Amino acid sequence: MSLLAWTVAAVCFAGGFVAALMARRQVGVPTFALPAVWLISVLAFGLTLPSEPAPAFEPGSALGWGVLLASGLWLMGAFVATCTRLDWLGATLPFAAPVLVLTFEPGYPMPALWGIGIATVLVWILLNRVWQALPEVALSVLTLCFMTALAYYAHAPRWYGVCVAGAGIAALWGVAWLARQKPCSWWWAHTLLFGAFTLTALGYHLSSVEGRWLYLVLMALIAATIARGFADAGEWARYALLVWIALFASVFALQKGFGLATAALMVSLHAMVMGHTRIVQTSWSERGLYLAGALLLAFLSAFRLFVLSYPLRVPRADLYTHYTLMGFLLALVGLGALALWQRGSEQAGEPAGQLSWRTLLTGFWAVSLPLLMGALFTERAIAGWLAGALAAALSAYLYASPAMPSLSGEELEEQSITRWLYPLAFAGAVVALPLTEVVVSYATLPRLIRLYLVLGAGALLALSLLFVFWRERPRSVQRTR
Repeated sequence: MSLLAWTVAAVCFAGGFVAALMARRQVGVPTFALPAVWLISVLAFGLTLPSEPAPAFEPGSALGWGVLLASGLWLMGAFVATCTRLDWLGATLPFAAPVLVLTFEPGYPMPALWGIGIATVLVWILLNRVWQALPEVALSVLTLCFMTALAYYAHAPRWYGVCVAGAGIAALWGVAWLARQKPCSWWWAHTLLFGAFTLTALGYHLSSVEGRWLYLVLMALIAATIARGFADAGEWARYALLVWIALFASVFALQKGFGLATAALMVSLHAMVMGHTRIVQTSWSERGLYLAGALLLAFLSAFRLFVLSYPLRVPRADLYTHYTLMGFLLALVGLGALALWQRGSEQAGEPAGQLSWRTLLTGFWAVSLPLLMGALFTERAIAGWLAGALAAALSAYLYASPAMPSLSGEELEEQSITRWLYPLAFAGAVVALPLTEVVVSYATLPRLIRLYLVLGAGALLALSLLFVFWRERPRSVQRTR
C-alpha cells in the first residue's frame, strides 16, 4: 500500500473516532456501541500485522488497511444516520470504501475487500440497535465487495459494480428529495431505482462491453415487482422467497457468478432504498421480504466466491462427507441459539452495558466456530457451515411468528430473530474468505495437536459461560427479591 493510501485510511479512521466520541453525547445511542466498533477495529488491524505475515496478509497489509478505512467510514455514516435527519447521507458514506480500494489497489484488491467485509459485519453486529436501515446498507456494501472480487475471476468490468451502486445511491438521493414533505410512494422509488439501473446497463451495452447487462436488470425488475405483489398477502408473503430463488436460477450460470452478484447488488440496493421508511412508504412485511431476498442472493454470491477461491479437492465437500454435515448442523442450530440468546437480553429489559457483553460474545463465537471447524476438518467443514448459516437465516424468516395487526412495525421487528441472526450468519462468511487458507493448514497436523485445539476451544466456551453467569446472576437475584 502506498503512503497516500495509508494517509486516507488514517484520516477516515480518525473521523470515525471523532464520530464515536460525539455519538456518546446523543440521547438514545448506547454508549458502548460506536466506541466498541472503533476499539475492536484497532484490535482487528493489530491481528493483521504479525512479524511473519500469513499468505492472506502479504500484499502490503491490505486486509488491515481495509478494516481501518471501512470502519472509519462506517462510524461516520452511523453518526450521520442516527444523530441527524440525513440518514440517506449516512447510508452513502460506507460505499466510498470499495471505490477507494479500486483506486489504490486496482491490481489485486481481494485482501482490502475482505477487510471491508470484516468491518461491515462488525458494525452490523454492534450497531444493530442503533441504525434502522443498517441491515440493508450493510448487505449492499457486502454485495458490492463480492461483486468486485468476482469481476476478477470472470474477467468482467471491475468498475461496473461501483457504477451500479452509484446508480442506486443517486436513486436514494432522488427519493430523499421527493420526500421533503412526506414519504413518497413505493412506485416512485421503484421507478427511479430501476430507471437508474437501466441507464447504467444501457451505457455498458452501447459501449460494446461484453455482458448481458440489460437482461440482468430485467430479471431483477421482474423479481422485485412480483415480490412487491406478494408483500402484503399475509402468510403467502413468505412464499415469495421462491421468487428470489427463481431469480438466482436465472442468473447463476452467467460469468462465473458475476451475473449473480450483479443481480444481488441490484436487489440489495432496492432493499436499501425501500428500507428507509422515513422517506418511502414501505410496510414491515414488505421490508422483511426485500431484506430476505437481498440476504439470499448476497450470501450465494459469497458462497460462489468461496468455491472459486478454494476449489473442491478429493474427497468432495458435500453432505456425503460427515465433516461437511457437521458444519452444516452446527451452523443451523448454533447460530439460532446465539441469536435467541442475544435477543433475550433486550426483551428482558437489560441495560445497554449488559447487552454489549452478549453482543460481543455472540459475535466472537459466530466468527470463531467456522474457523475452528476449518482447522479441524479443512474447508469441507467451512463449506458446510456456510450452507447451514444460510439455511438458518432463511428459516428464521420463513418460520417466524405471523404478524399481528395490534403490533407496530418496530414491535414486530423486536420479536423477529432475523434482526440478530442475519449479521451472525455473515460473520462466518466474511472471515472464511480470507482466513480459510490459514486455518486449513492446521488440519494436517497430528491428531493430538488438533485435540489440544478442541480442548482450548472448550476452555474458552467454559470461561464464556462462567462470565455470563457472573454478569447475570446478581441481577436475577435482585429481581427475585
